Amino acid sequence: MKRLFALAVLLLSLLGSAGGVWAQGYWRDLPPEERRQLRQQMREHWQQEREIRREEGALRWRDVPQEDRRRLRDEMREQRAWQEQRERPNRADPRERRGDGRGEGRGWR
Repeated sequence: MKRLFALAVLLLSLLGSAGGVWAQGYWRDLPPEERRQLRQQMREHWQQEREIRREEGALRWRDVPQEDRRRLRDEMREQRAWQEQRERPNRADPRERRGDGRGEGRGWR
């Protein structure tokens, strides 16, 4: 069963890499003028995507009043601290609390 699975994974990976080679070959078969046009279209598309993302992100955050932004940041920090505290095991043994509390480990000796 493991051998069959390994063979299937190998076959799929070879097919995936062959697809990339085909796409690369197709790109090279285009005449230089068509390649230039296609590259220009790709650049324009990427530029538009960047502008859209920049506008959407900036407008949403900019529309929130400063007090609300500050409150949201504080809430996020509290939630992150609560999650970190919950993930850490409760260490009641004082011998495990060595150092200055800034990390896990032994501390100075």
